[in-house]
Amino acid sequence: MPSREEQLICSPLRTILANLPTGGDIPDSDDWQAVVSLLEQYVPATLAEIYPEWTQESLDGFYPLFARKTGEGELELFGLCLLISDQTTTPIHLRLQLSSSADEISWLIFRLGEATEHGMLRGNLASKAKHLCALEERADKIDWVCRVTFGQRRF
Repeated sequence: MPSREEQLICSPLRTILANLPTGGDIPDSDDWQAVVSLLEQYVPATLAEIYPEWTQESLDGFYPLFARKTGEGELELFGLCLLISDQTTTPIHLRLQLSSSADEISWLIFRLGEATEHGMLRGNLASKAKHLCALEERADKIDWVCRVTFGQRRF
């Protein structure tokens, strides 16, 4: 059963993606801001199902290096997210596909936080532009702290 946030994410995201070609960047809009706001709630709730420490953490925004359509009903977002607890940033990579028949996410790959020998890499807001530039083309090279995967991707 999809969560309320998941259901609310699907409708505006479906509209956004329907109007873009595959590979197209997601433009800023009221619908996109609604999706981002709901993802700020959905991501920590999903992480908390696997990582107990996430019951005490929340997100306060995303700073995407990119957000784009990667296929039919598919979104990929890669960049930084802001942790509410200490107002630091950490990398995030989210790929999802919407169900073709219901308001739910049918496939998800989600990774958050770059692992270092001292825990999760955290940056400050003042250096977010520098941190974003350092992420360029590194999504598959990052040693991620948290990983969530579910569902089967449709082709």
